[in-house]
Amino acid sequence: MIRIPVYLFVAQWALLAALGVLVVIVYRQLGRLLAGRGEATDLGPAVGSAAAALTYLRPGEQKERRLVPGDGQPLLVAFADPTCPSCEELVGTLGAMAAAGETAGLRTLVLISDPPSYLQISDVFSATELEIGRPARRDGLDPYRVSATPLLVAIDAAGVVRAAGSVISAAEVRAFARSCMLPAPAAALATIPASRSQDATSRGENAT
Repeated sequence: MIRIPVYLFVAQWALLAALGVLVVIVYRQLGRLLAGRGEATDLGPAVGSAAAALTYLRPGEQKERRLVPGDGQPLLVAFADPTCPSCEELVGTLGAMAAAGETAGLRTLVLISDPPSYLQISDVFSATELEIGRPARRDGLDPYRVSATPLLVAIDAAGVVRAAGSVISAAEVRAFARSCMLPAPAAALATIPASRSQDATSRGENAT
């Protein structure tokens, strides 16, 4: 009977785990490339539409949090994953802007689809002071059409989507931040559902 040394058995599984992570990274990058070539045409919500509410969990928490855009505070939502190098660049840029005070008065939320344990894979994600969460329900992201990451969505104080797309450069991110801090057009304000004010009250109760 042939005996396989324990260290070879452990090395085999470690190699398989590393291969799995590599496959995920390649998949994320492929999604970004397709988006850049215009093949992922369903990326992000329509500009000018009312942003949908988001329900998410912070790492290590069991209580769901509900974020309802349109409570008077501009919002940047970044859909990004620690296994995606381009996402790391986006999160790094957002973190640097926050540290420099460039996004004062603007709320930034990073939503990941990877398991929370994957945050430790990335030095950028594990060290950031930005708010990070994971969607409580996958179908809750349908209105945001997250077909690839990274995806950045800029939402103004009235809850209207002002910009959405796969951006990573500092110049692009700053342009998105400026867009959601501009006064909302009167026409856009008129399209906000009346129930939004009730949802905003719910958000105030859930946020801590």
